[in-house]
Amino acid sequence: MLFSVSGLAGLVFSWIGIPLPWMIGPLVSVAILTVTGTLEKRVPIRIRSIGQVIVATFIGAHFTPDALHSMLRAAPLLIGVSLYILVASLLVAQVQARLFGTDRVTGFLSVVPISPVEAGILAELHHVATAPIIFAQTVRIALLVIFIPFMLYVSDPAVPAIVPPVETRGLVGLVVTLMGATAGPLLFMVLKLNNPFFLGPLLLAAVLSALDLPSFSTPQPVLALAQVILGTWLGSCFRRELLVEPSKLVASVLLSTALLLILCLLGASLVAEFTELPFATLVLGFAPGATTEMALMAGLLGLDVAFVTAMHLTRIFIIMPNVSWITRMSHPAGLRAEKLRTHQPSDRRKI
Repeated sequence: MLFSVSGLAGLVFSWIGIPLPWMIGPLVSVAILTVTGTLEKRVPIRIRSIGQVIVATFIGAHFTPDALHSMLRAAPLLIGVSLYILVASLLVAQVQARLFGTDRVTGFLSVVPISPVEAGILAELHHVATAPIIFAQTVRIALLVIFIPFMLYVSDPAVPAIVPPVETRGLVGLVVTLMGATAGPLLFMVLKLNNPFFLGPLLLAAVLSALDLPSFSTPQPVLALAQVILGTWLGSCFRRELLVEPSKLVASVLLSTALLLILCLLGASLVAEFTELPFATLVLGFAPGATTEMALMAGLLGLDVAFVTAMHLTRIFIIMPNVSWITRMSHPAGLRAEKLRTHQPSDRRKI
């Protein structure tokens, strides 16, 4: 029943001409149902995995040999953008702490562009409340998914609004593509790697595409289904109890999201000014979070999907291994503990 409502909302948004209708329609409609209390059950996160596999397979097909060569040449830029976004997150977290009295751990985990699930896990490890952090991460992603398509259409009406025609390469291509979509998540789960339902099929699809093996382009109705699934899951993450709490949570989330987005847009403008990269592509690459949604958006807008994905993946591989110790350093108690552990051997030698 819920997905019927989501699909109908996507159809209505498509008819009206809203950008990215099959994701934004379900997101808005389900968020309204959740906030008003009409929908009380959360959509299981495993439902999102179905949409992730579809989108990852679609994205991976864009990693052609030429695309990979261009990304390797742009490696310094990709690393620089990742560090820029990390520093921007730290600055916004400081502003949030000063204006709203948020503790530094909560502030940083609410702002840094990682997934809501990973942020919640880190919150538990550092003994702070998980609900506000997951809420902040989810709201940021939802706002990006809604705001960025409109901004791109307004700033550049020439950006295409439809998926390019589907090109298939026969039964062999279909079999190879399905094998990659199935084996990728299984491989990552066996290896116990993060985000298996996105990074797994993305990796295998990219390898198959880079080797120029037969492939099967994802049909538009299947992509629409993936968007409905992702939009429904995002909308269901809006918790009514957090919105009605007499606190500054919503205001702090909106402000931090706006500040981080402004800094990312500024960075995208500067890079576009000094390179030949399109501003729209850079906006999606700089977007603070929502790797799956931003890469999908690039594909639907006819932009450089491989480059946008590479920008996000580079950021993931730079930020994710370092989030834990940065979070620890952002808390005074954590800093004292780290100093104590660092100087402990020398103290023993003195004794």
